[in-house]
Amino acid sequence: MDYKLIVSIYAAIISTIVLIWRLYEFYYDRRGKFTVKIKRNTKFTYIGISLAGDGQNYLTTVITNVGKTKRLIEQPSFIGNVKVEKKEHINFLSFTNIIKYPMTLDSGEKFEYDVPYETIDELKEKGITKVKAIIRDTHGKSHYSSWFKI
Repeated sequence: MDYKLIVSIYAAIISTIVLIWRLYEFYYDRRGKFTVKIKRNTKFTYIGISLAGDGQNYLTTVITNVGKTKRLIEQPSFIGNVKVEKKEHINFLSFTNIIKYPMTLDSGEKFEYDVPYETIDELKEKGITKVKAIIRDTHGKSHYSSWFKI
């Protein structure tokens, strides 16, 4: 067998694999990708270098754009393990919220959405013991966090 034929077949196989890989990367990178995590967070108020008062507990949802493109997100909402008054999604109304939605997140940028823990404690009275955060981008795709036990 001629070595030129073997080399040309090998080159054709390698170039086909590279073409498929580049097409996969191209379409995969265009999709919006977010990581959504929920954690309990305590924030303290400082005046100068001294602590002023007790800490305030928050349920913090951390949204990170891990895609390579800029994406817009809607206001985070939550799902409980029990439907409240036949409604699946829970939104928290805050009159002090000055953030305008949809909000732009650049590649690698993080956004933290805080809900006072007293508001979350009211969900226990409705029988909800776990919550999950939902982030929707402006293309209609939903991104979920893992369950967080209240």
